[in-house]
Amino acid sequence: MLKKVLLASALSLAVLGTTVQAAETAEQSAYRPTIAVINLPLIMTEIPQSKALEQTLAKEFGPREQELQKMQQQGSQLGADLQAGKFKGDELTKKQREMAQLQSDFQLKARALQEDKQKRIGQEERKIAVEVQKAIDAIAKERKIDLVLSGSLLPGQPIVVYAEPQLDLSDEVIARVSGKKAK
Repeated sequence: MLKKVLLASALSLAVLGTTVQAAETAEQSAYRPTIAVINLPLIMTEIPQSKALEQTLAKEFGPREQELQKMQQQGSQLGADLQAGKFKGDELTKKQREMAQLQSDFQLKARALQEDKQKRIGQEERKIAVEVQKAIDAIAKERKIDLVLSGSLLPGQPIVVYAEPQLDLSDEVIARVSGKKAK
């Protein structure tokens, strides 16, 4: 009798274990992650913050760029005069030194401008990237999206090669970051 009870208990545990395992497997196979994609380069060019950044940088660095253009024009004119043979003797030596100094100053100022501009662009793009990331996170949470894939910032190197249009959140992210309602 004890053997029958033990055998019945063992059988019921085995059946129960198989049932639990089958339920877990069914639950795991029923799980389908929700995936969406974004076109990050499109987002970064379409949001008004990026367009405003271009205008801000043009105002901020415009005077220095104009100064470089004037220096370039002076150098071109001086170079043309030197090649035309307009100067002789001491005046020629003086103008050649002036040309060398102008070229040196131009290179130094152009390099400084480029470095300053890159630094400012980096600072501002980081601020914009934080806003974009917050919008992506909020949309993903609202829509219960498990995974958001993005195209690469490098041209010609996409991470996502194809996605159904309804999976693309780019317009929604642009609208959210822009402060507009999504289409």
